[in-house]
Amino acid sequence: MGNREIILQAAMELFNQVGTARTTTNHIAKHAGISPGNLYYHFSDKEHIIRAIYEQMILDWDKEYDRLENSSLSRLDVLREFIQRNFELLWKYRFFNRETIALINIDPILRQRHLEITKRRFSWQTAFLSNIAGLDDETIRSAADILTVAWITANHYLNYLESTGQTVDRTDFIKGVDLVMLIVAPLLSAGGQRA
Repeated sequence: MGNREIILQAAMELFNQVGTARTTTNHIAKHAGISPGNLYYHFSDKEHIIRAIYEQMILDWDKEYDRLENSSLSRLDVLREFIQRNFELLWKYRFFNRETIALINIDPILRQRHLEITKRRFSWQTAFLSNIAGLDDETIRSAADILTVAWITANHYLNYLESTGQTVDRTDFIKGVDLVMLIVAPLLSAGGQRA
């Protein structure tokens, strides 16, 4: 692993532990075991580190989307696996979900990229659910509303757990998969889901 990757890994660990506001580039350099100068050789500031992690996050999600599109599992298993893998990535990059609004308000470049990716992902997920559930045109229109609720639940489940005073580990967080499955169940029924 090169220094660039070591920096990104160290930054992500610190961001997940204490947040981006409380993490400086000096903290990241120390955690990575390199000099601040070495860090600045690769990244001019913390915003560039956050953007690089965001791009890494997109690539990780793209791999999962591609894998699930080519899956030979039953439709119900494909959906559960898709949701499970989404939760795994939401946990891996949990600092971003905790701080999305603050981060995109600070950095207009990140904001534009995030809006573009969110729109693309939402369209893909709507098509994916419509396809595996075998929805007709009328039901597809209501699928977007159901997907919105599922999207909100998945992306804000960690915030909900932590805001109620819980210390959350990965196992607690992954329980959210079942909540999302409950939300999308009407789509499966509407399309005549075959397990």
